Amino acid sequence: QRLEDEQLLKGTGQYTNDVVPAGQQRLFFVRSPYAHARIVSVDTSAAKAMPGVSLVVSGDELRTAGVKPMPGVANFTRADGSPAAFARRHILATERVRFVGEAIVAVIAATEQQARDAAEAVLIEFDELPCAVTLTDALASNAPLISDAPDNRVAETRYGDVQATAQAFDSAAHVVQLNITNQRVVALTIEPRTVLAYPENGRLMVRLSSQMPTGVRSSVCDLLGLPTDKVRVLVGDVGGGFGMKTGAYPEDIVVAYAANYLQQPVKWVADRNEEFLSSAPGRDIEAHVALALDTSGKILALRVNTLTNLGAYPSMTGAAIQMLIGPWVQTSVYDIGLIDFHFVGVMTNTTTTGAYRGAGRPEAIFNIERLMDEAARQTGMDRIALRRRNFIHPDQMPYKNAMSMVYDSGQFEHVMNQGLALADWDGFAAREAASKKHGKWRGLGIATFLEWTGGNALEEKVTVAVGADGMVEIFSAVQQ
Repeated sequence: QRLEDEQLLKGTGQYTNDVVPAGQQRLFFVRSPYAHARIVSVDTSAAKAMPGVSLVVSGDELRTAGVKPMPGVANFTRADGSPAAFARRHILATERVRFVGEAIVAVIAATEQQARDAAEAVLIEFDELPCAVTLTDALASNAPLISDAPDNRVAETRYGDVQATAQAFDSAAHVVQLNITNQRVVALTIEPRTVLAYPENGRLMVRLSSQMPTGVRSSVCDLLGLPTDKVRVLVGDVGGGFGMKTGAYPEDIVVAYAANYLQQPVKWVADRNEEFLSSAPGRDIEAHVALALDTSGKILALRVNTLTNLGAYPSMTGAAIQMLIGPWVQTSVYDIGLIDFHFVGVMTNTTTTGAYRGAGRPEAIFNIERLMDEAARQTGMDRIALRRRNFIHPDQMPYKNAMSMVYDSGQFEHVMNQGLALADWDGFAAREAASKKHGKWRGLGIATFLEWTGGNALEEKVTVAVGADGMVEIFSAVQQ
């Protein structure tokens, strides 16, 4: 049974902005109007003298104070085997800004209006630089470089057997190819990102709208150099997340720093402009995909070449979603033994991409389902029969796909049959004819979605020990 509905529908829920400690200060960010520019100078003297202002801080000041930059991409390499390339992201920009909306200065004052007014008094001189906001721009031979790497390629991953796949395509009766774009999408939550930090009993309390409180705590402690027992993160009701509120943002760390420095409560509530400019969007990939089939419609091999826009400051989350997790399910519910996958992560002068609504899996499924429909069109086969021909069967379980992901169970044809019956698939022609009499169009589509779950935590061992004094100790270890 769901537990939260009654309180939320009656307006008795508690969101971060509902909590207002005594002496609360409000924070406002000064953000970049440029996609790419050198920061020539930052003058905060007038802002510091404005009414109600308690603190104005820049990226250089935070760096001098020892605040670490955000983590980048690990465990991925470039084509030559060198470590992944990325620009180091400070929680407030230093030296250069790399996307429109990047935070440069934080202003803290007694009220939100005072913070906004003081932010207007911050003077920043920029030297505008050439920018690359599309994948094509970023990969051009004369593209402006976003990091210190020789090009804007962050990392590349390759999966499968290139030679065997090529041979399968050469011998195939049918080859189907498509260029597919999964456009960038912004998560629009009813509750914008909201962060409140305040000191309490010797600890820094951080209350925020987040899907990952322990991840936020780890980031706050690491970047600010605080022990974990001195930071507590609280999450109440969350007005939508959709993946966008996963992990820590630079703004979260700035709020925590300001509260710890001032030893006063500090709150930031993002406005809609800030959310569109700086919260993590999803997807933004361009893929060339191809399917090889024999005369009966059996899939022989699948080839995927994808460019993924990781934004100005590529993150581990953004890279893993498109270059690892998406590929895990790319073959979906179909028995495809041969693959050739090539994924390239690219830096651009745009907001850093991250998790959103399925995080890599919807893009992968869109690729394969579009290919299945196109194969049916080009070969003249029925699209339902083509899917039946290629489903993984229950007697193949447990089934290991070409990415070595194990499916423990699945009756994919049975599920499709249920869907066809519930949708009255066979009655579509009559419904279409009736619609045409009224000058209306009616369409019919089908797609099968395969989700990956479990975080690869496949086995958990728990030991319970009861002491003579009645104390119970529980030891838990997850086997990867």
